[in-house]
Amino acid sequence: MSEELKNTELVEEPIELEEPVKDMKIGDLDITLCNELLQLINDELNLTFTTEAGMDNIKSAFEACASIEYAEKTYEGYQIVKELQYKLDNKNQDIYHIVLVKAEEEAELTEDQNFALNLAVMNMSDTNALKCISIFPTWESYIGKKLSEGIRVQHKGELWKVRQDIATVLENQAPSIETVALYERIDEEHEGTLEDPIPYAKTMTVHNGKYYVEDGIIYKCVRDSGQPLYATCASLVGNYFEKVEG
Repeated sequence: MSEELKNTELVEEPIELEEPVKDMKIGDLDITLCNELLQLINDELNLTFTTEAGMDNIKSAFEACASIEYAEKTYEGYQIVKELQYKLDNKNQDIYHIVLVKAEEEAELTEDQNFALNLAVMNMSDTNALKCISIFPTWESYIGKKLSEGIRVQHKGELWKVRQDIATVLENQAPSIETVALYERIDEEHEGTLEDPIPYAKTMTVHNGKYYVEDGIIYKCVRDSGQPLYATCASLVGNYFEKVEG
């Protein structure tokens, strides 16, 4: 070994080891990490911890927490609770273990796929449309905008069809019995026969020869109304209906 190396003194900087983060918050929930602390394994976020909260509060807190910060890292989107277990340690303390995953991302539709989907919805029969009301736009989304004749919208859990072009949808003119000139409520299709009468509702346009049922009583329509009716079947006997004797 050279003289130069022999006379060299090695001065080492003291190593400062930082204690791993243990106490942290998940929303308003205080937890203390233990054992392996926080691990990301195969896209699953694993935490083992203690807390004073119960299982329900723990689950709710993690599901509501959009991002988790730990050791200068941020884990976003881990809000699906895949597993939540607990055990007692040798001090009779509850130790919780939770496994979190991200929600699966929905694939974005291409322009062609969106066009085909919108076309299919537009051409869907009223009968099929009633089976999936939630896919139709809400009436509220058109307030201040134009609505064209034939468009179907949902309002308060019911499906309505626009009777005529509406230049500007007004907030105080929602689909109802007061706006039957603008909107027609879509009901389940019935044959209108004596065996399958149409459930009568106000705002309904009735047709000659069809059978309607109201409050368990069947009525036969004796002439087309040509427009929505506002009164009950019973009050229109002799005008639009005749009562069918059982």
